[in-house]
Formats: sequence, C-alpha cells, structure tokens
Amino acid sequence: MVSMDAGFLGLLLHPAAKPPNDPATKRPLIRAKDRIEKLVDDLHASNERVVIPTPALCEFLVLAGNDGQQYLSELANQPSFYIRPFDQMAAVELAAMELLARAKGGKRLPTDLATPWQKVKFDRQIVAISKVHQAHTIYSDDGDVKMIAETVGIKVIPCWELQLPPSDTPLFESVPESTKD
Repeated sequence: MVSMDAGFLGLLLHPAAKPPNDPATKRPLIRAKDRIEKLVDDLHASNERVVIPTPALCEFLVLAGNDGQQYLSELANQPSFYIRPFDQMAAVELAAMELLARAKGGKRLPTDLATPWQKVKFDRQIVAISKVHQAHTIYSDDGDVKMIAETVGIKVIPCWELQLPPSDTPLFESVPESTKD
C-alpha cells in the first residue's frame, strides 16, 4: 500500500497542474506527468494499492474546480486507487502525533515553526490516514508531509526522484560515425 497527495494526483489527472521545481535545476521538473504515469503503471504492474487520503482529495478538487465530478468518476474507475476518509482510527493516530509533537516542545513539530497551523493539521491528516492504511510510502513533493511522515516511519518520495519512462526522442543527437574525426 502506498499513498499519494494532491500534488501527485493533480499532475496525474489535471492538465493545468504545475510541476514542482527540480531542486537540482531550480526550474520546473521536466516530464513530471510522464514520471507519475510511469509510477502508476509500475504500481499497477506490482499489484500495489494506492490510498488517496480525503484531505489530499479535497486539495485536488479545489484545483479541479468545475471538473471535480469528472475526476471523481475517473478515480472510481481505477481499480487500484482507494479514497480513504479521516475516520476514528486516523483521529487516534493524529492525536498521538500531536501529543508527541507537544511533548517535544511544540504543536507544529517536526515541521518548520513558520508553517501555518492549518497546513500542519491538514498534512498530519494525510499522514495519519496513510499510516492507518499501512502505506509504506507517500508520494509527495511537500517537505512538511515528508517531515511528518518520517517521524512515523513512512518513506516519502518526491516527483523528481521518480524514474523517467523511456522516450521516443533522444536527449542528445548522435553523430553518425562517418562524420567523426
């Protein structure tokens, strides 16, 4: 079981979603959608199930605007995607995360202390739902989600660490042997 946040869901489904910046180049990540499509193909081939936490779905639906119902139908037709709510078990998990943060000195920990409290709570809900459903990995470009997830033993993989699928277009033109010195 793995989990996906709104950023990944947006890049997968919504044509207007903006790719994250590649930390190596500080520019928009090249072929972000292709990377996520390859990931989904690989997950499907390995019979891995994908949890979409409802707080992440909410964020995605805001991006989708009037097309939200269409995307919900698309997700419903994906046999390996499971939309999961913030339920009683997730609430217990979230409370445990917050109590641990407070014991360590601040309700916002382990995130940046400047992170808005509403964002921390939303990100913790995503992580709590993922943990309750035994996700071993969350696919997210959000540094706060990463910090929170790692405290509960969940790996986070950002888009820029995903493999590129093979391309029909070579990255470099090859020089014919007859023209080489």
